[in-house]
Amino acid sequence: MLIEELRFALSAILSEEEASNWEAVEALSERTYVRLTTEEDTSQAYPHEDVIGYLAGFTRRRSDPGFAEHQHRWLAGYLRSDP
Repeated sequence: MLIEELRFALSAILSEEEASNWEAVEALSERTYVRLTTEEDTSQAYPHEDVIGYLAGFTRRRSDPGFAEHQHRWLAGYLRSDP
């Protein structure tokens, strides 16, 4: 998975989350996680713990607004940063 693909996937997850489409959030999160952990050509130039935490945190974000705000703030900063 290329960094550009990861950024696109994270943006798509955030869009679905903002629309409260939690089934899509779960599916996209799981698909992205599988790609990150199984594709041999995956770039390692991304913040592993934060990205994995975001992909795994959708259930908690749904029920914990403070946690959701923290993760959304991190994600917005990451998506604005240079790749």
